[in-house]
Amino acid sequence: MTTPSKEVTKKESAMVEFIPFGASDAIKLSAAMVKNMIAVPTKTGKYPSDNDCIKFIALCQARKLNPFEGDAFLIGYDSKDGPKFNLITSIQAFLKRAEASPHYNGMKSGIIVARGDDIVEIEGDFYLKGDKVLGGWATVFRKGQEHPITKRIRLERFKKSYGIWLEDDAGMICKCAEADALRTSFPTMLGGMYLPQELPSEPPKVTSPIFMEGKPEKVTPEPEPVTPEVPTNADIVALCKRDNIKESDLIEFAQSIALCEEDCGGVDKLPQEAVEALFNQWDEFSLKIKEVCG
Repeated sequence: MTTPSKEVTKKESAMVEFIPFGASDAIKLSAAMVKNMIAVPTKTGKYPSDNDCIKFIALCQARKLNPFEGDAFLIGYDSKDGPKFNLITSIQAFLKRAEASPHYNGMKSGIIVARGDDIVEIEGDFYLKGDKVLGGWATVFRKGQEHPITKRIRLERFKKSYGIWLEDDAGMICKCAEADALRTSFPTMLGGMYLPQELPSEPPKVTSPIFMEGKPEKVTPEPEPVTPEVPTNADIVALCKRDNIKESDLIEFAQSIALCEEDCGGVDKLPQEAVEALFNQWDEFSLKIKEVCG
């Protein structure tokens, strides 16, 4: 049997045009655009191959996702078997599709906490100082359906040891529960779509193998710190001024990859984990910000 050729074809540089869900105008995507403007490299600086980018475009086209509006991202992870890339979506993409369905009749969501000897379900993500967050829940109501769909998930299953999880694990687990409930309620529209909060740092093999492993087109190893000093918010502000990047554009980018919340308040309010992530991968991130925001 002949082994399929892995040579780069003209299709990899060609533009794919489609109309995203809920839009009236078409967008165009190419492998080069995905790699340079959309893809987030792995922690060690590895980028997706052209085949990874093409498969990302095919999935965006099939699911009518608009990556330029934050519907979808191509996120890289370092694994024992090498770099892997997954398509992940934003909670806004979930909500837009649910809202467009004639069967959608609203949703309630919140968190599960231990309060003394009691386990309490709270609507929203506000909790008392003595409460211990255990998980999240969400209920989706469908018109004409007798029983709503409710999902309850454990915090320990999803919580990360970095980023906004350290500052707001209640808000993050609530979003995970919402995505789970919406995906179960509307499997045709949302099946196979996941939030960045739902994926671990190293995706297990049981997750949908969206992208096949390929030789990275660009390998830029993350440099070792030359000083033990920890970067500060002031360092990020200085980098923005040096490279002529608006602080508002930086915050928007940080929100798009779940490094901070929507109400972050500015670069000087970024959590330390976000500061370190931006500082350590500034060359890659600053390039993407400039390309997207101009």
